[in-house]
This record gives sequence, structure tokens and C-alpha cells, in this order.
Amino acid sequence: MTRYDFLTFGENMIRLSTRNYERLEQAQTVDIRHGGTESNTAMGLVRLGLSAAWVSRLVNNALGQKIAGELSQWGVDTSHVVWTNDGRMGTFFLEVGSPPRPSSVLYDRRDSSMSRMTVADFPWSLLSESRWLHATGITTGISESCRELAGEAMRRGRAAGLFVSYDVNYRARLWSTDQARAGMSPLCSDADIMFVTQADAARVFGVQGSSAEDTIRTLAGAFARKAVVMTMGAQGAMAFDKESVALYRSPGYLVPQTIDRIGAGDAFDAGFIAGYLEEGIEKGLAFGNAMAALKMTIHGDFPFVSRAEVETLVAGGTAGINR
Repeated sequence: MTRYDFLTFGENMIRLSTRNYERLEQAQTVDIRHGGTESNTAMGLVRLGLSAAWVSRLVNNALGQKIAGELSQWGVDTSHVVWTNDGRMGTFFLEVGSPPRPSSVLYDRRDSSMSRMTVADFPWSLLSESRWLHATGITTGISESCRELAGEAMRRGRAAGLFVSYDVNYRARLWSTDQARAGMSPLCSDADIMFVTQADAARVFGVQGSSAEDTIRTLAGAFARKAVVMTMGAQGAMAFDKESVALYRSPGYLVPQTIDRIGAGDAFDAGFIAGYLEEGIEKGLAFGNAMAALKMTIHGDFPFVSRAEVETLVAGGTAGINR
């Protein structure tokens, strides 16, 4: 019996953000939120009407309970979280910039509780209750035990008949490009769908064609069983379907004022997966681009977006006042 459309696992950190574009060195107060790439994606899918479960290893204290409780409040199933009394909750400080000064992230996540998660901790029975398994390069990069967990989860997921996706999501402050390439290449090859940004295709895998089309075709020749999906910022996204040998492209949206960019890629993944499950790649790209654009207008990591808003934007809806 399928209980979950979407199953994922990873770290969720406490996020401390500066206010009013202050620098960290001058800030006296910060906003306390939390977020993590996999839980952000799970949240996005729930907002679009799908069921999602998120697995992690959390410290049994107020911070861990805050994370699990708020995700559960918004519909993500956190009942399979592994609770522990050792380790610590990872934290990141976000210095919110304004062009031309970029936003900047300072991590404090070494030896976090999630980084200690092992294959033995994972609730493997969930695989028989899920349709889709999603893993990312962030979890793969935080520790050796998490790399082993990601590989084992994808292997078992495929054996159980789940659709498996992998988002490269490279973070230079976690590992070098050489380490990331060695650690992620086998997982990208084993995934049904690989998500990657155009920048990471060049930075991590050294794939930089004369055009975006050349780049994605080269990636498809090396990775993924069914399709490669490549995001290109304001230029939108494209996908190469290896089964039909077809290339799809969907334009992005103009976002005149970006409120918060963090989590936009996770929102894209959620939109793509929801659209793909319903009607395939073209709807996946359309929903993904719409979700990412809408997320950038919202504070925090989570995509507090409705399905109606996504469908309106995809259909050509314009900004205004809903009365």
C-alpha cells in the first residue's frame, strides 16, 4: 500500500537571518527560522497536494522539536525521524544582501546529529510504502556515513520499484569539486532523474558545451537512467528525456524583486516532480519554473505557495491584487 507519494531524507538546520539587509558583524537581532533542501522539497509537494515523508536524525531538544513540529504542522510526515540525545543541531547564519552585494551563508554544522546518521538508522520499511525517493548532494556531502546512506537508499529504492531522483546541489563549503565529483557521479548515474544547475554541470563535472543544449546532452550521455533536468536561473530550465531522445525547454519568469532566493531550487524540484507524476516532463518543467519564481517572493526556506497560484502563473496570470 502506498502511503507517500514522496520520500526523502536529510538535514534541516536552524536558520538565523539578518534583518533589513544588515551585515552579520553589525546585527543585533536575527530572525529564527529553519530549513533544509530535502524538507523544503517535501513541503513544496505537500503544498501541491501530494503526500510526503521526511526522515532525519534530530536532537531531542527544543530545536529538534521545533523543526519536526513545524514541518508536521504544514503536512510533512515527520513520524519516522530518528531522535537522539547526542550530537547537535546544525545552524546557518544568513546575511541577506541587496544587489550588487550578494547574500552570504555562514555554516555551523560540523558534527551535527544528521551527519552521524547511518544505514542502520533508516526506517527501510518506508520504501514499500512510497512512490518516489529523492536524495541530494548536500546530504551526500556532510559525512561518510551519509554518503553510504544515500547510496544504499537509492539502491534499495530502485530494487523496491520506486522512482529515484538525485539533485546535485553542490555546496563548496562541504567538499571540493573533486570530492563531490567522485562521491556523486555513481549516484547521478543510478538515478532515474538527475537535477543539476548549469553552473554545477561546469563546476563539478566539467561539462560546459557551446550551448545549454550541448551541455545537457553531454550530461545525459553520462548520467541518469531516464532524464536529466537542468536549471538555468532566469533563463528557465530544460530537460533531456533519454527514453524518447527528446529535448524540452521551458522559459523562466521575471521576478522584479527577489525577497528570498534560498529554497528556490528545492521549490523547482517539488514543482517538477508533481508535474512529472501527473503528465510528464513538460508539465514538470512548467510547474518547476513557476514554483521557483513564486518561492523567491517569500521569506524563509519554505515555499508557502498554493497549487492555484502555480496553475495561474503557468496559464499566464499576471501580478495584481486578488479580491
